[in-house]
Amino acid sequence: MKKPFKGTFAILIILLSFIPAIAGHGSDADLPPGASDEEREINAAARKYLDAEVARDLKTVYDCLAPSSIYRATHDRDAYLAEAGASPVRIREYQILQITHIRVNEDKKTYPRVEKFAQVEVDVQFLYIDSGETSEVNFDFTFIREGGRWYKG
Repeated sequence: MKKPFKGTFAILIILLSFIPAIAGHGSDADLPPGASDEEREINAAARKYLDAEVARDLKTVYDCLAPSSIYRATHDRDAYLAEAGASPVRIREYQILQITHIRVNEDKKTYPRVEKFAQVEVDVQFLYIDSGETSEVNFDFTFIREGGRWYKG
């Protein structure tokens, strides 16, 4: 009878040690301990939008845009897909840094469908496919809550 490889147990321990790191890479990885449910919702919406940008899933990107946004009011899905598909700029990777300025919409006259606003600070690496160059940019994205759901503003 063959003896099991002595290193098998060591390899198993090493693999198991990565499980918390892999599990922590999910939607709450960017949040501080004790984050509120609302911060978790905003973080999930930001990740959905940014992950779709990185994957070039342009239909999902469009669906992540706030329905009441000026952009969606002036561009249907097909126009967005054509415009975004032709752009040489890509989001290559990102890191959400913080969620701030969560506030109730106090200007219902101007923004009648918006319930709340929030800022999501993100470090973004852009890739310019026409030149092959990259750039790092710190950006504040506005997220908007409409109909109980968070969208990119």
